[in-house]
Amino acid sequence: MPYRIRINQRHTLDCPESKTILEAAREAGFGFPHACRNGVCRRCEGRLERGSVLLTRSRGPLSAGESGADAVLYCVAFPISDCEIDVPDITAPGEIPEQTLRCQIRQRESLNHDVSRIWLRLPAGRQAHWYAGQYLILDLPHGQYPFSIANAPGGRELELHIRHGHDNPGARRIMADLAGASTVSVILPQGLRYLDTPPPRPLWFICGSTGFAPVKAMIERLIQVGFEYPVRLFWGARTEQDLYLPALPSQWQDALPDFHAVTALSDISKPGHAQGLVHEAALEALEQPEQPLFYIGGSPAMVWAVHDALVEEGVPASNMHSDVFDYAPRD
Repeated sequence: MPYRIRINQRHTLDCPESKTILEAAREAGFGFPHACRNGVCRRCEGRLERGSVLLTRSRGPLSAGESGADAVLYCVAFPISDCEIDVPDITAPGEIPEQTLRCQIRQRESLNHDVSRIWLRLPAGRQAHWYAGQYLILDLPHGQYPFSIANAPGGRELELHIRHGHDNPGARRIMADLAGASTVSVILPQGLRYLDTPPPRPLWFICGSTGFAPVKAMIERLIQVGFEYPVRLFWGARTEQDLYLPALPSQWQDALPDFHAVTALSDISKPGHAQGLVHEAALEALEQPEQPLFYIGGSPAMVWAVHDALVEEGVPASNMHSDVFDYAPRD
């Protein structure tokens, strides 16, 4: 009988009662820290948050909350119920290990009145990997700040889009820190909503403001792999001046066989743009709600509003992806 193992509050694993949790995790593709596999090296040690296991070394059961449950060796732990565990340094199947790297700040450029592009260069001789759509964390003296990586993987360059208007004093402080430095520490990769090998079905991207950054990276990845299915981009802003890199959609139309982009302006009517909220433009074009996968980029309020509107139109919630669903979930 398999038991359901919840790992680090992010991943799930079905583990037969005949296998240790380490064995089942490795067979499923998890990068689970280990060395000896017989309860000596302690590399697989973690907390048992809920449930019960049978430990072969002590030949007895152990339940969450009991003495020893904060230091379980999962190479010798067989589940005897559904469990929740916490183990440091685990990677899920296909997940890339996290790294902290010191990057050169190579270039700063203004993209419009309140968005700047920062180019970072990864250190020579240090391999760094990420998936299109993931983000990194800038580790600055006064705090850590997440920013989407705006370019597809490959090479040593990292592209960030930072909106730093007068309504965002935190971002203005970040820009001041970067302006006075030649290098910065980054922690990457972060995020579970990404594209690597895209599925053979239509992909729709809905974004607002610098939610465009991860979308840009994912569309670049589709170009890299020669994606042949329909791709739709819906990009929203308040005014035309809030859009940046406006030539990219036409370039993508030349690079992908079935690409179409719509820009929507919420505060003004102007030829060449839809008027209204960006998800309204997407709903107007949506004919088969169950068919596309949706990637949504923007603030939590914007992303959840788009989610609700799409669900009401018949889009399955499982067909929608956004980092917001992970870092700002709703009850």
